[in-house]
Amino acid sequence: MLVAEAIVQILEKEGIEDVFGIPGAGINPVYKYLEKSDSIKHMVMRHEEACTHAADGYYRSSGKMAMATCTAGPGATNFVTGIYTANIDSIPFLALTGQSVRSQLNKDAFQSVDIVSIAKPIAKGAWCVMDPNDTVEIFREGFRIAREGKPGPILIDLPLDVQMAEIDFDIDSYIPYEIERPAPETDKIKAALQLISEAKAPVMIMGGGVILSEATSECVELAEMLQLPVITTYMAKGGIPVNHPLNAGHAGIQVGGPLGNKVLSEADVVLGIGCRFTDRHTGDIKVYSEGRKFIHIDIEPSQIGKIIPAEIGIVADAKMAIEALLAEAKQMGTFGAKGLVAELPQLSIDLKRKTDYDSRPIKPQRVFKEMNEVFGDEVMYTTGCGLTQIWSGQLQDINRPRKYLPSGGAGTLGFDIPGAIGASVGAPGIKTVSVLGDFGFTFMVEEIAVAAVNDIPLVVVIVNNAYLGLIRQNQNYGYDFEYAVHMAENQGLMDYVKVAEGFGCEAERVFNPEDIKPALERAYASKKPYVIDIVCEEATDCSMGPSITAVREFV
Repeated sequence: MLVAEAIVQILEKEGIEDVFGIPGAGINPVYKYLEKSDSIKHMVMRHEEACTHAADGYYRSSGKMAMATCTAGPGATNFVTGIYTANIDSIPFLALTGQSVRSQLNKDAFQSVDIVSIAKPIAKGAWCVMDPNDTVEIFREGFRIAREGKPGPILIDLPLDVQMAEIDFDIDSYIPYEIERPAPETDKIKAALQLISEAKAPVMIMGGGVILSEATSECVELAEMLQLPVITTYMAKGGIPVNHPLNAGHAGIQVGGPLGNKVLSEADVVLGIGCRFTDRHTGDIKVYSEGRKFIHIDIEPSQIGKIIPAEIGIVADAKMAIEALLAEAKQMGTFGAKGLVAELPQLSIDLKRKTDYDSRPIKPQRVFKEMNEVFGDEVMYTTGCGLTQIWSGQLQDINRPRKYLPSGGAGTLGFDIPGAIGASVGAPGIKTVSVLGDFGFTFMVEEIAVAAVNDIPLVVVIVNNAYLGLIRQNQNYGYDFEYAVHMAENQGLMDYVKVAEGFGCEAERVFNPEDIKPALERAYASKKPYVIDIVCEEATDCSMGPSITAVREFV
């Protein structure tokens, strides 16, 4: 059997059902057998980077791995940003790249690049198959590595002559590796609960790892049993319903909210589950950590103590750790409400940021108010980077897991639209909304054509402030200057409606706040991809600051 045929059979056995790719001479042997597959569907994207973002979004919505594939050289190097984007957010997919024949490697042959060396620092694993007989085990091991522990993307590079080589292979003998999940140590579970019981104002941080382990309902149950306020990290948005009495929202220096930052700053014990304590969450480490003891649960050992010293570090799968905490807590008895728990419902009202602006030009915050009212809980959202992404994190109400799918750690402009396409394929029938800025829209804008061709009724909401808004704010408040960030043409010369219509989508432009809701309703009802360009106030500032106690609020 040819290696190319064996690979497709392995993909089927490993559960790959969807591929996002662009064929090319370096990967065509695999494509020959992809065409023959009865269980794998293929979607042609318009840019190789979009293939990776689509495979990424697919996993975020479905919890299942997809494959991104392309040819050698610049096709392969265009995968790099998407691999990094997925890896920092713990999202697994298979990146499969074509390559020159082995005799041409390291000889400057046409479209021959050492993609494995390029990808290794930003992927969970990367291999070039040099011996056809190693193919099967490389794929089997690669899928295990992608799924086990802290998940992440893998890259497998296939020289053309390896794809065409004959190997002895029987798919019935291929058995995927079982994925091991580390269980928590019982004594550490007991010690964690003892520390929480002795605390005056304990708090829980629900991280993205809780969503990845499908443990949000158990996590909320644990919070209810222990009477802990729940702060969700950006990657865990939707892990607890907005109006749950224990929901304290986000903490942090950008997407964090006043309530979350207040609760965290007054806490003395922090139970962090499946979170990484990254810089946009913590801000000034001394302010964040001083006077508090941390219990840190993570599946990846190197995360424990990496940023915040842990009083108790527990290496475990989030779901297994939560289940162990629940079982032990039931043995210990009642945990009473402490700290700000009783005040949370009223504080969530009192500290809520303003969104009901009626002014013209439209205040960007008003856009999120209207989206919260028009779109239901089943809608999925993607967003990438910039002020629009930060406002989205601060102001959007998400009540369910796997409905908010942002580029978190990388903040990748261009993730939004292809990520939403992949999410739609992964969760068919669920409306997906990309929320982005005017500049961000021009990254990967060509992928709206993919949505049009494949009848994906994606909604794209452009918060058009004619600025590189986040960079303007950073220049202004951080360095006292402004340069190369004003893009007035985006509200004049540029016609995003025509752009969208040229790619087979429907579109409209909105200038008045009262017109936002009807436009969103038309977009939601449309059977075609729909772009709404909302012309907003140019220089609106977004609340942020250097530490959780020094966030500057702008009204």
